[in-house]
Amino acid sequence: MRTNTLFQLQHLRLNNLYPLYYLANRVANKVLSLPSDLACTMNSTDWFERSVLLPQYHDWRDRHKQNLPKLEAGERAIVDRLEYEGICITSLEALAIPDSQRLLDAAAPITKELAQLSRAPSHIGKHTLMATANHLLEHPEILYWGLSERIVKIVECYLGLPVGYGGLSFYYSVADSRDVGPRIWHRDKEDWRMIKVAVYLNDVAESGGPYQCVKSATNNWLVETLPKYKGLTHTEMQQLLNNSSDDWFTSCIGTAGTVIFTDTARCYHRGKPPIDTDRSAIFFHYFSYRPKNPFYCDRSPLSSRQIVEFDRQLPAHLQGYLTWRDKYPLVGRYIPKNFMRVDNW
Repeated sequence: MRTNTLFQLQHLRLNNLYPLYYLANRVANKVLSLPSDLACTMNSTDWFERSVLLPQYHDWRDRHKQNLPKLEAGERAIVDRLEYEGICITSLEALAIPDSQRLLDAAAPITKELAQLSRAPSHIGKHTLMATANHLLEHPEILYWGLSERIVKIVECYLGLPVGYGGLSFYYSVADSRDVGPRIWHRDKEDWRMIKVAVYLNDVAESGGPYQCVKSATNNWLVETLPKYKGLTHTEMQQLLNNSSDDWFTSCIGTAGTVIFTDTARCYHRGKPPIDTDRSAIFFHYFSYRPKNPFYCDRSPLSSRQIVEFDRQLPAHLQGYLTWRDKYPLVGRYIPKNFMRVDNW
């Protein structure tokens, strides 16, 4: 009884101190992110984008066309769907990737651990928990799956360029109904085109926090009618969606093993807040080997040293996807990464 009381008092003190720690951490990360924020502002100026970055990007794509891999009919259908809608929903069964069962087996104990942790006193109030570097290094099958030949071929043909593999985010989303963190409508800004491949680890109904994506035609209209480089806020998006009679977005409900390909740079998207049941899912990140804003691409829980060591252990034909930064032009390679992260509280 005494031990429980002491623990509760300690937890209360930590909770009281957390706002100060959170504020100090946010300020420090904002300061550290100033170089990348300035670089992004430069990359987004109208003249520099139209006169330098876009012509360079189109030239790279034109030169790589003859080197694109050949796709089977099912793979081509996914790429075509991405071109048309910006999103394609399929399944592990349909993809028929040999190591998919190993992926699910490796993810199961991580999901169980995160579920238990989400109910611990130290994590009460967190809306999202994420797998750590230790989790991924203990279960390398998960990272390996993201380098499956079929996945990489599909991504390369959609991007039109050699692939950079940004690793993954393993999310455990708590059913608390809050519009926060990755549940806010947004678009990613790492590259001109990019792909995230989501894999559901449990059945996801409409009240279970499905991944949602604004449909391509609507999304293009939104982007084209906005002032250049201005994004819609979450509140503005919600108002548009609530006031429209059109079916503007796709809500990706599905069973465990559902797989979702999305261009998250092109399409507004979010994870709908879970209401009735928690959601566990893995999001694999891909962009070109020369992304527009490389300083936003370092989202892996693995450190730079761990990524290099992991890459060295891969078969020769898979090496280089994780260490894409080594191929980046000199200046962009050394701009420090952006340290701002999704708030999990």
